[in-house]
Amino acid sequence: KQWYQRRVVITAGVTCLIVETLPEIKLMVSDNSSREYKILFTLDTICVGFFTFDLIARGVTAPDKKGFLTSLMSWLDFLAILPYFVLLFTKESNNTIEILRVLRLARVLRVFKLVRRSKKLLLIAHVMKKSTSELSLLVMVWLMAVVVFGSFLYYAENGKNENITSILGACWWAVATMSTVGYGDVYPKTTWGKVIGTVVVFLSMIFLALPLTIIVSTFSKTYRARKCLTADDNTDEDDDDEEEKDDANGPVSVT
Repeated sequence: KQWYQRRVVITAGVTCLIVETLPEIKLMVSDNSSREYKILFTLDTICVGFFTFDLIARGVTAPDKKGFLTSLMSWLDFLAILPYFVLLFTKESNNTIEILRVLRLARVLRVFKLVRRSKKLLLIAHVMKKSTSELSLLVMVWLMAVVVFGSFLYYAENGKNENITSILGACWWAVATMSTVGYGDVYPKTTWGKVIGTVVVFLSMIFLALPLTIIVSTFSKTYRARKCLTADDNTDEDDDDEEEKDDANGPVSVT
């Protein structure tokens, strides 16, 4: 029940952050005396108050204070509420406007509070941790391919394509193509450039498929292992309940 209450508050806080960036709402809340500003400010204050109380309560009741203070999730929780108090006591000016924008962005860290109590999200994080070697291999191969094919495309299109003026610009094309997104802002125009693009599209599927297959396999194994562990725990609890019932009923007489 407490977890569902946290989920409602977290959702409300993130919703306020999203709604206040809508152009029509942004114009309304620019006036601190407007009704819309007061509504959003009140909702945000309630959410921050809940998060602050939750963080302090967990810190006070934590058996391992050092572990709590060094926990990544604890720092994310702190950074999620920090912008509210800084913005509350800071006036916006030309010198502070960029800092305030970064602080407003930090409010989106509230969404990470959903990870703490969600077993499925924790399972994904555990799988990603176990697949660190596969992910590092994927990143290394991907970066090598981006640099190599970006360089090939630059020399194939040099002087013939106004959109590709450097290897770095060609690497951006390689990133968009290898991720199978293909924005279309940069594309090859020469014959050799199109050949390179065809090769990149074909190889990108292989580069992505091989490590992802290993990650999916790791996820499947971890999920089955945790499911079996949960089933065993439930079985043990059922056996304990049956033993308690037998003890309460007393010994069975045999006639």
